[in-house]
Amino acid sequence: MAINKETQVSASVVLDKVINEKLKKIAKDNKRSASGQMAFIIEKFIAEYELKK
Repeated sequence: MAINKETQVSASVVLDKVINEKLKKIAKDNKRSASGQMAFIIEKFIAEYELKK
């Protein structure tokens, strides 16, 4: 999937193999790609973090 360079950035991350396998399982269960699942998790984390501030 192409990114919109005006609103998105491409980022890479290094994960432990076990964490990566768990992430892929969660993503599959939620009908998302691993990348989409990571973006979802990060967006949710930031929203919760900002509510606490």
